[in-house]
Amino acid sequence: MAAEAVAAETVRLSDTAIGRRDRLLPVADELAPLLTQPGLVRGSVLAAQGPGALTLATAFAAEVSRTGGWVTAVGLGRMGISAAAERGASLDRWAFVDKPGDAAAEVLNALIGNVDVVLLAGSVRLAAAHSRRLRARLRERGTVVIEIAASGAFSPDVTLTVERAVWTGLEQGHGRLRERRAEVVAVGRGAASLPRRAVLWLPDATGRIMTVRNAVTPIGTDQPADLADASRTDAPRTDADAVVTDVVVPLLSRAG
Repeated sequence: MAAEAVAAETVRLSDTAIGRRDRLLPVADELAPLLTQPGLVRGSVLAAQGPGALTLATAFAAEVSRTGGWVTAVGLGRMGISAAAERGASLDRWAFVDKPGDAAAEVLNALIGNVDVVLLAGSVRLAAAHSRRLRARLRERGTVVIEIAASGAFSPDVTLTVERAVWTGLEQGHGRLRERRAEVVAVGRGAASLPRRAVLWLPDATGRIMTVRNAVTPIGTDQPADLADASRTDAPRTDADAVVTDVVVPLLSRAG
């Protein structure tokens, strides 16, 4: 739908507790070691990339909605609602703009300051002038953007890269994928320039994000033994981790 309709919907949402002014947004305990602050800094941009990038980004956003914040996914038409719920998301505090298309800048302008977190598909593109203007608005209004697969719409303050991912559950080509063990590396600007690492179930067999090894250390240390099994291979990406194309659609809330 048109950007005006998105703006109207965000006004309605902002009347019900959107845009809290806390400097930090909460994150799950398992993800906090990847950040230099004990939460998401308002006005910042993160990029998630690598196998499981959408799962990782959703886990960050889920905690915000679970604790009363608002989240909007932009351009992620194939995002699994059940998967988001498994990450702990409160779906009544999520909205979706499946296909922003050429109105992406207008959609983001309407959302910034009216929702706490925007999940942004890698397929979304912005003109340089729009990107600069919206980045300034992010800093002013305090919304956090998490880009999936480094869309390039904004220059990220922190980039989260899933560097190694191994699925368990397949034996001799048979069985079901049960859980994905992944090493996530975070690096960014300023205080975040020193890489930080966490080894996570992304997700575990129950769909949750859990710590495999509670160690966040500078890169250069020995590779964890639990990620060094050369006999395993990464599983193909599932639809939940795919980056999807964009076009124009209404802001809508999905039923769980």
